[in-house]
Amino acid sequence: MGAIKAITAAQLAMQGVPDFAIVSLGDVIKTMWETAQNMSTKYKETADGGLAVNVPVSLPEC
Repeated sequence: MGAIKAITAAQLAMQGVPDFAIVSLGDVIKTMWETAQNMSTKYKETADGGLAVNVPVSLPEC
């Protein structure tokens, strides 16, 4: 469900005109950076959390 929402949001964004954007790309990047800084590493997709902890690297699909 999240992936579908992300794809739909990307399609909507690509159809728009950047000059008429309500939120600038810079503001989005800054906000995402601040959110990442405040987020516990346990919930990030790093070697310390997320799928990296629960999915073994030995799986052939990885």
